[in-house]
Amino acid sequence: MNRQTLTNSLLVALVVALLLGINLLFYVKPEPDAEMDDYAADRSTHSGRPYGTLGAYLLLQESGVRVSRWEQDYRALADRQDVRVVIFVEPRTKPGARQLRALAEWIGRGGTFVMFERWWPLRLGRQQLLPGSHLLPEGSGSAFGQVPVQRAVPWQPGGAFQGVSWLGVSPKATTVIMQPAPISDTGDDFPFPFQMAACVPLAGVQDTPAVAEVRYGEGRIIHVGDPFVIANQGLAEGDNARFLLNLVRLATRDNAGQVVFDDYHHGYRTTNGGLLGLLGYFRGTPIPWMVWHIVALGLLAAYTLGRRFGRPVRLPVKPRTNALEFVTAMAQIQKAAAARDLALENLYRRFHRRLCHYTGLPTTAPLKELCLAASERSGHPMSEWQAVTERCQAVIEGRAAMGDAELLRLAQRLRALDARLPP
Repeated sequence: MNRQTLTNSLLVALVVALLLGINLLFYVKPEPDAEMDDYAADRSTHSGRPYGTLGAYLLLQESGVRVSRWEQDYRALADRQDVRVVIFVEPRTKPGARQLRALAEWIGRGGTFVMFERWWPLRLGRQQLLPGSHLLPEGSGSAFGQVPVQRAVPWQPGGAFQGVSWLGVSPKATTVIMQPAPISDTGDDFPFPFQMAACVPLAGVQDTPAVAEVRYGEGRIIHVGDPFVIANQGLAEGDNARFLLNLVRLATRDNAGQVVFDDYHHGYRTTNGGLLGLLGYFRGTPIPWMVWHIVALGLLAAYTLGRRFGRPVRLPVKPRTNALEFVTAMAQIQKAAAARDLALENLYRRFHRRLCHYTGLPTTAPLKELCLAASERSGHPMSEWQAVTERCQAVIEGRAAMGDAELLRLAQRLRALDARLPP
């Protein structure tokens, strides 16, 4: 790895560390927005806010009911023979056609589907449960006075209304009607094993039903036209809590099955570990933003390294000979040309520059002054410095001849004097 590559790598690492630090320093978990009683409300069992159902979940759990959160597709109900009750509380996303097919098969085998819904029609086969108009207004019956509550009184005797005098519903509660489902033009309707039986009203306001029961195969569907009955803010109104306990105990009395809240359609879905489970674990932290920053930097680095910017640069040409071969070749050329003075000049010029730098004198200074200053500073006799320098100068200027033996001797003496000079 050359110096440029190392510098670039350190720069990229520094930028990544800077981004991670900025994310950790300036990340602030946003406060949840105020919920409204509409499609955007979080009605899952994970929510302890007014429209959530955490209170109902804890109530059943503390009452000894086998209750859990359902975080899978309805098609997984075929493998769960212990699930007897599914509680569906107005989720943000609704089940698709294939899920409805699986749900119908599960209800037909004896399951109980309790739905608290004001907007979505449940279609199973040729019939559908369709939310109707709002309930007729009546006086407030709230025990706390925080929200207006209407009284829905039981119409039919039965185990679901044992000890229940009235149910508290909100002014947005709707009635329910059953009517034939429209025929699809696409021809992708799935065949259903059973058809809905008559809709039996169980409770309501004046003459408008708010709670109804529909038989489907060996199971049944309980439709409550208002999620307020099971919400955290409405569970304590009237006898709502008693009504919920009666429903699940009546459905699980014979087989001691399990009750599940549908949190799958509220966005809480089982991922069975893996990457999605890891990302879900870090939800609500700055870690996902860090990951996306690193991915963006990686893509930018890949684009930069894979694309040329500027004019093309020639590839470096590696020398075919090493330094020793070059010196040998030059020595042979100078020997063949009898250029002993040129060889000596190459050695002497470098020594002369270093000697001037050592003594602090210019290169034009006389040799005697130069040798005197070198002798005084090094502590060696002036004659050693002067003999070598004057002889080299005479040969270079052509005032004296020199043989091979003398060239070798002068080169050795220059090397010895050069070793006395500091690096």
